[in-house]
Amino acid sequence: MIRRAVFLLALIWGCASCRHKEKESNEPLPLSIRQFTKDQIDTYWGQPFTFYKLVTLNGKKDSSMESGYKMDWGSIFKIFFAADIHDKKYAGKYSFTVLDDDVSVTRTYYYEAKEPDLFTRNFQIVTDPFTNKVRSIYVETAKKSFWNNRTQKLYYAPLKVIQIQEFESPLTGPGKELRIEYRFM
Repeated sequence: MIRRAVFLLALIWGCASCRHKEKESNEPLPLSIRQFTKDQIDTYWGQPFTFYKLVTLNGKKDSSMESGYKMDWGSIFKIFFAADIHDKKYAGKYSFTVLDDDVSVTRTYYYEAKEPDLFTRNFQIVTDPFTNKVRSIYVETAKKSFWNNRTQKLYYAPLKVIQIQEFESPLTGPGKELRIEYRFM
């Protein structure tokens, strides 16, 4: 009787533990935006960068020159970090493709969301195929609700440009189109 109870308990425990195992994926985790940002800061810290800032809000343009020392980096990083999919919880939730382009001599790592409710829809990293040096990062995000649909397009090319585009379509009232571009000088 005790043997049967122990056997039954072991069988239930074994079955229950099998259900909780996470499926291992051969798909590599994408580049961590946080780690890449840290590497960029470590590499270029102290450089006297000046940026040409171009802001377009609903068709109205404004431009200015900004020092890299005085920019609000926190707000820029916050937008990019929110789109980061370098976490095990995203494993298996994105289809992964590698594209080699012989004409532009690039390798593109492309992640596309499999589920419609994931915030980051597309994540694309373009690299040099020989050195694996990142040439650009492009991300598309989407957040939909009853009251508002919001999409973003984020682009970063090292030492060239940082670009943030936001599009909002509220249920009532006018939409919003914002484009902020920082060009390295």
